[in-house]
Amino acid sequence: VLYLIKPIDEVAIQNLQTYKEKKFVDISKEDLELGDEDKVKQRETKQEYNLLCDWVKQQLGDKVAKVQILKHLSSSPCVLVSGKFGWSANMERLMKVQALGDTASLEFMRGRRILEINPNHPIIKVLNVRPC
Repeated sequence: VLYLIKPIDEVAIQNLQTYKEKKFVDISKEDLELGDEDKVKQRETKQEYNLLCDWVKQQLGDKVAKVQILKHLSSSPCVLVSGKFGWSANMERLMKVQALGDTASLEFMRGRRILEINPNHPIIKVLNVRPC
């Protein structure tokens, strides 16, 4: 695990994608795979929370691209992540400073966020049981 705390670290890691045959993975992007998922159980959980995900997406509208289930969270009910190919929030901040006020060029790479919810959190469990 690398903790990249300098503003330039993200730019460097995007260009240096592997080190000694180990691939770098950004945990702030969607579809994080840690290799310990049970595909059948994951599919069942997705079906169980499908109505809740649809309802939350409807409530948030265009503020998020989609709402999906994530099993990697332990104490948080949800997390807001970037798309696979979009900029992270930190990268957007860096590019906004570089653009010197030209926001038109920023909209090109700016991705909409994805809300990932934790099906094991008590708040999400209660929301799933309540009628939408």
